[in-house]
Amino acid sequence: MSQEGTPVFRRGAELPVRADVVVVGAGITGAAVAHHLARRGARVVVLERAARPGAGATGHSGGMVRAYDEDPAIAALALPSLAVYRDPGRWASGRAPLHAVGAVTAADPAQGTALREAAARINDALGASAHVVGGAAEAAGIHLAGGIALVEPEAGWVAPAEVTVDWLRQAVADGAAVHCAAEVRAVQDDGGRPAVVTDAGVLHAGAVVSAVGPWAADPVPGLRPATPVRTRSIQVSIVERRPPAPSHATFVDLRTGRYAKPVGTDRTLIGMPHLVWDCPVDAPPDPAHVQATVSALTPHLPWLPTAHRVTTIRAADAYAPAPGGGAASGLLEGTGVPHVWSVRAWNGGGVKTAPEAGRLIADAVAAGTLPPSA
Repeated sequence: MSQEGTPVFRRGAELPVRADVVVVGAGITGAAVAHHLARRGARVVVLERAARPGAGATGHSGGMVRAYDEDPAIAALALPSLAVYRDPGRWASGRAPLHAVGAVTAADPAQGTALREAAARINDALGASAHVVGGAAEAAGIHLAGGIALVEPEAGWVAPAEVTVDWLRQAVADGAAVHCAAEVRAVQDDGGRPAVVTDAGVLHAGAVVSAVGPWAADPVPGLRPATPVRTRSIQVSIVERRPPAPSHATFVDLRTGRYAKPVGTDRTLIGMPHLVWDCPVDAPPDPAHVQATVSALTPHLPWLPTAHRVTTIRAADAYAPAPGGGAASGLLEGTGVPHVWSVRAWNGGGVKTAPEAGRLIADAVAAGTLPPSA
């Protein structure tokens, strides 16, 4: 894949012998880290086990982005990340990746004060028009089913794989190398610095950042994070939205975890929690969950029962206990090998935090302000 003749990634190409930083994993967070490090002048090599970037949890993500989150630390990352997604000047394509269809976050009416305070913070920071809707039957094409909602008209969704490739294009333009179909077999201590053992040779690095998503639950030697990581199933379906079904914003119900987002002009992605833990990332779809999802979301999207289901996708997310502290803390943790760190598991929120998380991680790596690695 290329843009204006610039190669984005290589398959089968010879690995360099040395790098300042090796980023393991070319998902959305790894791409963000690589972009920011390369922009700072570091010699960056990105290694991805799949044949293309964004092929794991990133490619299966719904890609919903909004500034609000119940967790203040996540909200502190999501708000500046939404600003990046809105800004065309931050992207190699010259176009902002955000599809600004709006975002509706439903909650219990008792959360009204917290939602209004959040709306004020969002508007002060972004010059946006976030507001709280209470006592209404519908907001932005979503039936609230008795709840209250924070509406963010300037939020929406992105295509995570496209965002990933854009960041990698920028990294390559700044001197990074991206190698796909490159399997990392171990990361070892080599005189106080990491040696990355791959199926194509050994790469000596000043530092390694592991951003492998759900693969962190079963990492190769040397990449195991200090905090145990588990996989949790995600399963979504794409349905056809036929007239007179209305267009709608992205939707998350904090009371139940149900969610939906438009996909293009005539399709909608629907999902809800699929509480199957420690599952393989490529497990087959669960038909019972498909029907349960339609039934659960019908009060919010009344046209769903007659919609044609196009496809169902199942994958897995990485989950770990939420870190403490503010937005800049808890993003990386040691792996037991000197100068090797693992990016925290995002518990399903990696896309909406990636721009700011990638920047903060790159700042910490470049400045050497990192937690103990071994």
